[in-house]
Amino acid sequence: MKNPALFLLFITASLLMSCTISDKPDGPGFEVNVTADSVVFAQIGDFGDAGEAEKRVSDLVKSWNPDFIISAGDGNYSNGKYSTLRENIIQYYGDYIFNYDAPPAYRCNGKAFEEGLNRFFSTPGNHDVYGIAGLAPYYDFFTLPGNESNYKFTWGPVSFFSLNTVEGDLTEQKRWLESQISLSQNPFNIVFFHHSPYSSGSHGNHEAVQWDFFSMGVDVILTGHDHLYENIEVKGEEGTYYLTNGLGGRALAACNVYPLPGDLFTAFCYGDDYGAVKATATYEKLILEFYAVGSPGEPVDRIVITK
Repeated sequence: MKNPALFLLFITASLLMSCTISDKPDGPGFEVNVTADSVVFAQIGDFGDAGEAEKRVSDLVKSWNPDFIISAGDGNYSNGKYSTLRENIIQYYGDYIFNYDAPPAYRCNGKAFEEGLNRFFSTPGNHDVYGIAGLAPYYDFFTLPGNESNYKFTWGPVSFFSLNTVEGDLTEQKRWLESQISLSQNPFNIVFFHHSPYSSGSHGNHEAVQWDFFSMGVDVILTGHDHLYENIEVKGEEGTYYLTNGLGGRALAACNVYPLPGDLFTAFCYGDDYGAVKATATYEKLILEFYAVGSPGEPVDRIVITK
């Protein structure tokens, strides 16, 4: 359960330090709206399985010195327990997590905590909800904007919108997303959630979120679930990119288990090594690159979106 008194204490401290947390809390979380001319962020997915693969991905991500990290879910294998939060998440990404109202044993007292500014934005995956406690450990651990289930934040030239495809009313979330994107003042809009609308991997398409993101004005949809990297465009809707990245450390999976029809999609798929997405944005350009841990000097795939 969130502690209102502790919440207000940290909000006050953050304002005194001139951090960018709003003084108008929105639900149990808070607003994050960072003003910047440019931003560098990383995206990981399906990562929370402590071991060498997760460590190599986290080392790759940290080498970029990103402003923040986006997680597409499945950060705490296999059943989203309290007892595995430290080994699966904190030891690799604790410096980026500001979770002042987490249980003391799971509070991340690293750089983000010292700054009073969250630098790790997650969405729940199916493995985060499998345990007997459901998503309680997830919500108790993370401190996220808004209602923490589906939320928004801005950082520099990008507006971000997180959805919850594990539980909740997707119809209501779609209405929320449409209304929030219509208010966006930034040149780039990115939506992230766990289940991929389109995928050639073993999980296939998640039809429940095959929405008209193109007409909404979404530039990039970031997802996980399938343990591969895939870059998809729907023909006739070029410029809206569906990026799946579930290569954060759990397992590697095959591409083209369920091939996407060539007359409907343009797709590039990779599943040979673990890795992460590095994104760099200015007000004129958004660059997204996927890097594998075995060849960190050269991107496996690169997307450039200009405005």
